[in-house]
Amino acid sequence: MAFAAVNKTADPITAEAIAGTNGQLDTPAPNFTLTSQTGRQVSLASLRGKVVLLAFLDPVCTTDCPIIAAEMRVADTLLGSKATDTELVAVVANPTYTSVAYTRAFDLQDGLNTVPNWLYLTGSINQLASVWHHFGIEVEDLPGGAMAAHNDIAFVINAKGVVQQEISDDPGPGTGATQASFSSMLADSVLQSMGQNQ
Repeated sequence: MAFAAVNKTADPITAEAIAGTNGQLDTPAPNFTLTSQTGRQVSLASLRGKVVLLAFLDPVCTTDCPIIAAEMRVADTLLGSKATDTELVAVVANPTYTSVAYTRAFDLQDGLNTVPNWLYLTGSINQLASVWHHFGIEVEDLPGGAMAAHNDIAFVINAKGVVQQEISDDPGPGTGATQASFSSMLADSVLQSMGQNQ
């Protein structure tokens, strides 16, 4: 991985994942309006008053994205009563599979359809590309029209709509220990954001 970070011919998504994005912390999160898994229009601004844990997931991914979604679900459980002041938000990170049918299928498969504060948002390719750009997410179609490659980054946006943390949410080996550790880190990040706004 260290070699990829300095090698100019390395996969740009690998380099981006190592280096992080160019986004600035403690700045207002760029607003967007997309469509939820239930077909409702949701803007990021409409979630003000809650801490938003924002991730980017591919609805047809069979590797990292289901693990990241599971970690977010566990983090929500760890928040206990504070979960009502939190919104877990994912934005589709695949330029081919963007329909609400795919986000619903992902939710059902990964048990997110029962999480009341979970939103999986999608839109037109132009809408999604704009959101990816503003949050420094690089999305690349893979051969065969299946999963897309994208950098794994999550953002903690405070109740006032300000980006407070940027977290690499690469699940690594996806073992029980790493998932539990990462879920705890996500929950702690949300709680820190809540504490800073009191």
